[in-house]
Amino acid sequence: ALRRVTVRSPTLARRWAIAAAAARMTKLLCLRPGAALRPWQGLSLEEAVQCRGAWLSLPVGQGKTLTAELLPVVLKAKRAVLILPASLRNKTYADRRAFVGVWRVASPPPRLISREELAIEANAYLLDEIKPDLIIIDEAHKLRNRDASAVKRIDRYLRANPDTMVVTMTGTPTRRSILGYWHHLRWTLGDGAPVPAALADAEEWAAALDDANPRAGFRPAPGALGETLDDAREWYRRRLAETPGVVIVDEDSAGDIPLTLRVELAPECPRISEAFDTLRTKWESPGGEPISDALSLLRVDGQIGSGLYTYWDPPPPQRWIDGRRTIAAFIRKRCAETQHSKQPLDTDAQVIAAHPEHPAVKGWLAVKDMFDTERAGRVKWISDATLNAAVAWARASRAPSVLWTGSVEFGDRLALAAKLPYYGPQGKEVRTGQELHAADVSKSMVCSWHACREGQNLQAWRRQAIFQPPQSAEALEQIFGRAHRAGQTEPVHITYFATSGGTLDSFAASISEAEFAKTTASSTQKILRATIEPLPTPPDSLRWTTKQ
Repeated sequence: ALRRVTVRSPTLARRWAIAAAAARMTKLLCLRPGAALRPWQGLSLEEAVQCRGAWLSLPVGQGKTLTAELLPVVLKAKRAVLILPASLRNKTYADRRAFVGVWRVASPPPRLISREELAIEANAYLLDEIKPDLIIIDEAHKLRNRDASAVKRIDRYLRANPDTMVVTMTGTPTRRSILGYWHHLRWTLGDGAPVPAALADAEEWAAALDDANPRAGFRPAPGALGETLDDAREWYRRRLAETPGVVIVDEDSAGDIPLTLRVELAPECPRISEAFDTLRTKWESPGGEPISDALSLLRVDGQIGSGLYTYWDPPPPQRWIDGRRTIAAFIRKRCAETQHSKQPLDTDAQVIAAHPEHPAVKGWLAVKDMFDTERAGRVKWISDATLNAAVAWARASRAPSVLWTGSVEFGDRLALAAKLPYYGPQGKEVRTGQELHAADVSKSMVCSWHACREGQNLQAWRRQAIFQPPQSAEALEQIFGRAHRAGQTEPVHITYFATSGGTLDSFAASISEAEFAKTTASSTQKILRATIEPLPTPPDSLRWTTKQ
């Protein structure tokens, strides 16, 4: 019964079964009377024991940190490692101290390895040196890219050591493709995974099921997966949810606490509108940088809407530009060619060290020092209109608030203008070095959503705004879950600050992305559960042009 968890609305009998699992695990692991595991924590631990691994899709705020600390105990692992974002390392150490004397945690505890640490050249064989018998991956969605160095190294180790147990945990398992977690299912469940073993077959499934436009807009018929796309996705959803070792929790960790989402338009500004006119008609930034790809367009769009843009002064020499383009293509080629060899090349430094005589390497090394990107990097402000609107929003209420920002330059200047602390890179206050988990709950603050949107408990800040919002439902889910989570007792209000038609497109894309996650992975994200106030009507101008 425990292996057939109905993810939509568990029946009363099934809820009893899940509660019984939590009771059994609490009895086994609890040291302090009165403490108890949450139902889904107990079920996750039991599933991991039964299947010697688990793929856990748990909403934000469901207690993944404690689950990770108890997994080595129930799985009887001797050399466990916990892979997590670097920004969560110190928070995890603090949580561990709180668990001592309350729970029967592992001794020694899992070794912490950051995803960033695992990706550097010096740690190419770190896992081979540690020889873990259990790998726990928190925020596993960060390892969706199979071409990333850290992913390749985990995959290589598991192929060489197939008896290694793996548990992945995430609150946002998918964006637009099942391929983003296909390898996670193979790592955790092996031949018991509900997806094909061969990548080529998995790609065929993805072409039929994914939300993104496959094969330049051509979607093959679902075939054996179902008569229609909806049928195929429903079949896949049930197959995934009913697989032993898969635990999907499709309920809001905050329960019935209301979450209200309001989209607010940035104020009009002639200088910003003029910059958008240039961007939309000439495909250039205000500094003359040509825009040639979608990522650059999103970056410049967000910058201009915030009243700034970045550029290099002086610009790089053409020889440097050509050399960087050539070496980048060569590195991509060599990493792809060696990924299945005994000594694969995962990073730029490894490729360069392995091919010192190659023309692309020699050419790049000859021009590399001609230009310093950090020293030449500049920021130019064209308007304070968006900045002033952010300051006004912060001062409109005495309630402690969080102002999320996607730009270091904007965040730093906003913090100075509003006289607030700024928790930037690595999740630390940029001037004092204070960790975010130690922030004063009575004061407002500016936070980088790049660095602070995962693993933090920000329940005390029930009023939040997002400036330069991310382009995915996954990132928004993480941001919303900082305050709207288990233990929250008051309504949460979030303002999504749109600065252009591009950010309105991103909001619409986030809803579409969340709907895909719901139909294929049974994961209803907060953007679909929230009460979204009626969207404002943007002005008729190039700045507010949308895809629709």
